[in-house]
Amino acid sequence: MSNPEHPRTNLNNLLQSIYGPYVPDHVRWEVYSQGPPNALTWYATIYIDDMNYGYASARTRGDAQDMAAQQAYNHLRRERR
Repeated sequence: MSNPEHPRTNLNNLLQSIYGPYVPDHVRWEVYSQGPPNALTWYATIYIDDMNYGYASARTRGDAQDMAAQQAYNHLRRERR
């Protein structure tokens, strides 16, 4: 059961309304980590049509992606007003 308030779910739903089944043709993630294994920092960047729509760093991969997705969602919502 998915949470409707989850940032990546919200972003995906918005992107589906814009691009339909072609979302993968328009969205690209770059995710990587740096640091020692016991203290990794994860970095996530989301590109939509090759433009940076969100960037975040966090202690976990999921948190970094969630924060970047929230930025992208907010940016897209502002654009669509």
